[in-house]
Amino acid sequence: MSARGRLAALLAPIDIGPVTLRNRVVSTSHQTGLVHDHLPTDDLIAYHRARAAGGAGAVFLEATAVHRTGLLTSHTIGGYEPAIVPAYRRLGEAVREHGTRLFVQLFHGGREVIAEAPRAPAVAPSAVPSLRFKSEPRALTAAEIADLIDGYRTAARLAAEGGVDGLEVSLSHGYLIAQFLSSQTNRREDRFNGPPEARLRFAIEVLQAVRDGAGEGVAIGARLSVDELTPGGLGVEDCARITARLHDAGLADFVSLVLGNSSQPAASTWIAPPPPAPAAAITLPAAAIRAAVPGATLLATTRIVDLEAAELLVATGTADLVGMTRALIADPELIAKTLAGRAADVIECIGCNQSCIGHYHAGLPIGCAVNPRTGRERTLGTDAAPRLRAVGAGEAARSRDLGRDPAAGAPGRDPAAGAPGRDPAAGGAGPRVLVIGAGPAGAAAAIEAARNGASVTLVEREAEIGGQLRLAGLAPGHAEAWERYHRSTSARLRSAGVELRLGVEASAELAAGFDRVVLATGARPYSPPLDAGGLAVTQAWDAILDPSSVASPALVCDWGGGWDGLDAAERLAGCGCAVMLACAAPVPGETLHQYQRNLYLSRLDGLGVTILHHHELSRGPRLRHVFSGRTVPLPECATLVLAQGRVPADELWPSLESHPGAVRAGDVLGPRTLEEAILEGTMSV
Repeated sequence: MSARGRLAALLAPIDIGPVTLRNRVVSTSHQTGLVHDHLPTDDLIAYHRARAAGGAGAVFLEATAVHRTGLLTSHTIGGYEPAIVPAYRRLGEAVREHGTRLFVQLFHGGREVIAEAPRAPAVAPSAVPSLRFKSEPRALTAAEIADLIDGYRTAARLAAEGGVDGLEVSLSHGYLIAQFLSSQTNRREDRFNGPPEARLRFAIEVLQAVRDGAGEGVAIGARLSVDELTPGGLGVEDCARITARLHDAGLADFVSLVLGNSSQPAASTWIAPPPPAPAAAITLPAAAIRAAVPGATLLATTRIVDLEAAELLVATGTADLVGMTRALIADPELIAKTLAGRAADVIECIGCNQSCIGHYHAGLPIGCAVNPRTGRERTLGTDAAPRLRAVGAGEAARSRDLGRDPAAGAPGRDPAAGAPGRDPAAGGAGPRVLVIGAGPAGAAAAIEAARNGASVTLVEREAEIGGQLRLAGLAPGHAEAWERYHRSTSARLRSAGVELRLGVEASAELAAGFDRVVLATGARPYSPPLDAGGLAVTQAWDAILDPSSVASPALVCDWGGGWDGLDAAERLAGCGCAVMLACAAPVPGETLHQYQRNLYLSRLDGLGVTILHHHELSRGPRLRHVFSGRTVPLPECATLVLAQGRVPADELWPSLESHPGAVRAGDVLGPRTLEEAILEGTMSV
């Protein structure tokens, strides 16, 4: 059966109020950081144009503040400013050119404020501090509430003037309207509190104001956390009641279902949960809402990253539309490639959160660890348009070790111009490129070079591609990420025509006859000087690889809160070893995205791992408190497991450095993360 036949339900058009979508796949609202002075930038337009060109039925513009008190950060869109109207028009033209509809999420965070200093005062239904962002709001007065409702009306009117197709009002994730809905955060003594219907009053008046401001011809919806997953928070029954009320009153043409609550560290993870949180986690809660309100149009989103999973949701009637936001961040052409019979070229989302929501929380523009073109569409184009570059000594000399700005793209070429010249898939006729090391940096370099017309040989001394990610994939925290990366990258290497030679130890002599050589041999664990005092000592990497070789109890000495210490602790504890984790970082997993870290800490607690905070390994051996300097003896243990950082595996570089076309990419230049490895590999050829 053809891809279109297999995805018949998902690809069918649908009416949402007065608006028709060409299919049921939606890029839901998510913050991009591609906003300046509270207005969309050209980069944001290019970003959404790419997802429209790739086949999405609708794109939902990120959370757009309805009032100046609702700005989450300095990069939040101000939907209350008249200057937003022409920006909406440009965005609408960019996506409708490809048959996609533009929706805008109207938003106010209430007490959830993450803006940098100087911070604006936070407002909320009641003066209840927020745990996660440590914000301490004031209670809104009746006059301020009326002003906010008018702000929603004004924002809806400006959106309609800008020609948007639909509006989604955020009632989710513990933001302002959800704060009115919950007895945990609404302690008012006026008409906006009391029984559930009274707590719903603010939401109803907001939706009425939005309909009044938008007028006819604009679809209106509401986004709800079907389960806030926090003690005393709103649950499935509450969501069903609210959905029924909004549907029956004709206030919502659709309801978008999500999970989680922004104010609680554990519950916030479900805003964008990474593996090993279950894929398509929204399925059962959405089915409950469908059963309770069968006539409602439901949009379901939370970690739906495969078209087959999305098809199942629609075909079974669980949802009418499916949010596939992170899948479209990783590959905006997911639908187009699949329908064109190019599924092997799809870049799969691995759920790492590193460069999408991770960049947002760091105040950076959106990116994608596995697709460096995400967020750089204006400079690097999309995966449909390879960067054709001259591979030779002159370019190598100019860009040795990627000293240029990677965002600058290929010199002298418009990334939107497509791929001139020969078919990149033809292979064989272009420059000869040797890539040494088939970790993420090397694989990215090989794929890019082959797609740009080079004849590529990729050599790897191990029996499999993947480098450190393959090792991390042995542990629960990265098992799915590795599975998705391995499947996607292996398919893309084959599709690009890369000659992959596994089990080959590279040498300088191997480089002879190649026009360009990319050294991407990665890193190895650092081994500090240590008198172990008779204890067994092993590296975290070895413990992950073979936990049965580690004698119990084990003390994992983690220098900086990275993945290897946590994966070693979890893998050992999961195999029955008694584990203590001595972490020198202020927070275990400090270098990881907070949602990934939250899940690690939950799992380690469930496995009974004891965490010794703020202690580093020192000679003796002893543990040293990194803040006070106090030293203490090691706790009783049989094995020291070292996670003490990494050093470049760069032994080959001195003999390759004189090669006129030699460059380095990834951890061999300096150990960092998956994002830098794939970006540098892509830019190295």
